[in-house]
Amino acid sequence: MLQKSQPRVHMPVSILHRAALRAVKVAASLAFVGAMSLAASSAQAATRSDSTSGMSFGAMGGMLVPNKSGTAARPGFGVHVGAQLGTEFGIGGYYLSSKKDEGGTVGQFDLDLFGIEGVYRFEGEAKGGYFGGRLGISKINVGSSATQVNMSPYHIGFIGGYDRFLTDFISIGGELGFYSIGKGESTPQSGVTVTVDSFTALSFLASVKFWL
Repeated sequence: MLQKSQPRVHMPVSILHRAALRAVKVAASLAFVGAMSLAASSAQAATRSDSTSGMSFGAMGGMLVPNKSGTAARPGFGVHVGAQLGTEFGIGGYYLSSKKDEGGTVGQFDLDLFGIEGVYRFEGEAKGGYFGGRLGISKINVGSSATQVNMSPYHIGFIGGYDRFLTDFISIGGELGFYSIGKGESTPQSGVTVTVDSFTALSFLASVKFWL
């Protein structure tokens, strides 16, 4: 008995070639899109992780409390500039000012602090927190309107605070400072030396900073 052989279907080689080429193109496109997405995510993460690097400047405002007989808490404000040495260590400069007429035997008692600072910034879960030290010159203007004198003792300070980043370029935060201000002396034209003994001061400041 003769058996009929079933016809075999042969797919042209050109069709197989085009299908394989199309598959390769799709795979390459998907790989390219995935690589671009990964690169964008990595760049964004790097931007966030480096948000405390570079330069910064900002304004501070709050209360300053001198631990000095005859004085009381008063408003204080200032400015700050900084430069990060990596993401942890930084250096900077600051200026704080607090002015108040205390009345009585003290009279006007104005206090300005300016100098340089070094800070350490935390990373990881504590990112945004920092602490550091300050060193600078004080300007004290004290006395009644007729007998006001100026003196410039040194001061040292210790600070701790937190910066919360709203964007990669703007942060808001708070800072607590402790300052030890040295003894000051001044001899006005009257020839009578006026002395302000050393004292300490606390600062409680809110801040807005811009990061470049």
